[in-house]
Formats: sequence, C-alpha cells, structure tokens
Amino acid sequence: MKDGLAALAEKARVTVRPNDLASRDPHFIKRAMPLLGMFYDHYFRAETELEAPFTDGPALVVGNHNAMTGTPDMFCHMLAFWRLYSPDRISYGLMHDVPFRFPGAGAWLNAAGAIAASPENAARALDRGAAVLVFPGGDIDACKPFSRRYEIEFGKRRGFVRTALRHQVPIVPVVSVGAHHSLYIWTDGRRIAEALRLPLLARSNVAPIGVALPWGLIAGIPLPHLPPPVKIHTRILAPIHTDLPPSAADDPEAVEDLFERVRSAMQRTMNELKQQGRHGWFPAS
Repeated sequence: MKDGLAALAEKARVTVRPNDLASRDPHFIKRAMPLLGMFYDHYFRAETELEAPFTDGPALVVGNHNAMTGTPDMFCHMLAFWRLYSPDRISYGLMHDVPFRFPGAGAWLNAAGAIAASPENAARALDRGAAVLVFPGGDIDACKPFSRRYEIEFGKRRGFVRTALRHQVPIVPVVSVGAHHSLYIWTDGRRIAEALRLPLLARSNVAPIGVALPWGLIAGIPLPHLPPPVKIHTRILAPIHTDLPPSAADDPEAVEDLFERVRSAMQRTMNELKQQGRHGWFPAS
C-alpha cells in the first residue's frame, strides 16, 4: 500500500503526454495495483465475469459508461484485465481530454495507459497489438437520466465500428452496472448544452441536472463527482468477429449492421445484469 502511494506521488510530477503511447508505464501499474485493488475489492466490491476467453492479439474493447466523472469504470475494467494478463500485456484506454488536465490524476491515468480519444491514437495502439478500451457513448451515455440507467446509449457514434473494420480486429463488448446508483440525474440537459454552445466550447453534449456528492444539487457535469460505495457488476462478453474486409468501413449499411450487432449484445447483457440485481446500494447475494 505504501509503495502504491509512493508511486502515485512520484508519477504526479511527470509531464502528461496524452498522445504518446510510450507514456504507459507497466512498472508504475504493478506498484499501484494493490492500492487500486483496495477500492476495486472493498469500496466498489467490483465483480467482473468473463463470458469467454479474451482474444489474443489486438482488440477493440467497447464499454458502456457506468455513471459520471467520479466512477472509475475505466480503471475497474483495466484492473480486471491486468489481473488476468498482467500489466505487461499492452493495453490502452481512450479518454476525453479533460481528465488529463487534473493535477496529478492526469499523469496517473496517462501512466496507466490512458491516451487521448481519437481515431489516430486508437489506430496506433491497435497496430502495436494492444487491447484498446473505448467508451463510444461518452458523455451522453455517462450522463443518462436515472430512469434510463439500464439503456446502452451510443447515439450516432459509429467510429469504433469503422476502426475495428479498418484494422481487422475483433470487438470485445464490456457491460457494467451499478455506478448509476451513486447519484441521481433528472435530465441530461442536452438542450441546455446546445443553447450554451457547450459542444463547441467544452466538447460536452450535456448539462445534467440532478444530485451528486459532494455538491448536492448539480447543474452541469460535477468535477469531481465523489461516488459512495455502490457495488459494480461487470461482464466481459465473447469477442465479436466479422469476416468483412477493411473496405466495409466505408459501407454505411455494413457499419450499421455491425454496430447493431454490438449494441444488441450489450443491451441483452445489461438486461440480464439488471435482473440479477448484484449491483448498486443493496445488491442481491
């Protein structure tokens, strides 16, 4: 534990390089894992199931966003992956540019494998043979109203499908539930965001209104959002392969068909996890 804290203190002084794949530091990850594991095992009581053996070689790992800024769904998925395969297996997570600007935290995330979310970075990581984690829904998925917390919401975003096709890699869906119980979002405030020109000014499509710790009432994305200890339940699905050629990335019908195949598989799993109820404030045993 002490060594993990020391690793965080040392890495906090390092310059953040969001587009540099070499920023990933397996030694740092190994030192930080016991500390991260404490939150994973005892605070969030995270439970991760593997539906089928994870694919060898490069893969695009597609997850739903399990609540907002303070819920570390990326770190939960990555920690489960590191425990299975060790930090020595190359893996990255595509992340919005805002967290990189947080003092200390930006450098920690960067060293853990977080890189700026862009098609170019995804392509370079896949070309290295990495498993690349992406959350296509972004803010519209993370900031869903509480009444829609069990919906997979990717909007019109299809870039991940085109990337998988162009690089001929399987898509590995990951579905997580529980963290949306850590706050209450009444509305995602998309119309408010549009009126305030937030998509242009802050790369944000939402301006959620609700209640979250430590602020109480929120109007906009809370930085930070401090989640209470709700249980998180995650399932890693079997890889989805396709025999389509790279040129299919330019075929809107082929892209939509594969997108729907992925989204439907994730929604079915979401429905199953909801029914099982092993998540949230009072998880079923």
